[in-house]
Amino acid sequence: MIDDLEAYVWADLPLMKYLAGRSLVARLTRRFVQRWPSGVMLEASDEGRSMVMGELVRSVERSERQNYRMGIFLTLILSALLSEIVKAILAWWLRSASNRTQLVGYQQEMTK
Repeated sequence: MIDDLEAYVWADLPLMKYLAGRSLVARLTRRFVQRWPSGVMLEASDEGRSMVMGELVRSVERSERQNYRMGIFLTLILSALLSEIVKAILAWWLRSASNRTQLVGYQQEMTK
């Protein structure tokens, strides 16, 4: 279940996670899972992955700021938090083929 990935991400994040709260981190983790470009990430070099991750972070950050009209302080926290979440998901995703398969399953589960 995606709850396991959310728990992994939460445990991997630095202390700033407490400023945002567990529900925001879970929501952002799900947003990244929905948008995760598995095919591109498999084919990309480390540098290419870094570029894809940067674009993914910017995309989610833009939509979060538009949807929730955040103040400057929360926007700064959000920006740092998004980068850490995507790094945690990438580390988990790269760890095993089983995790990569699970992520695809999470994506399919979320579209039902």
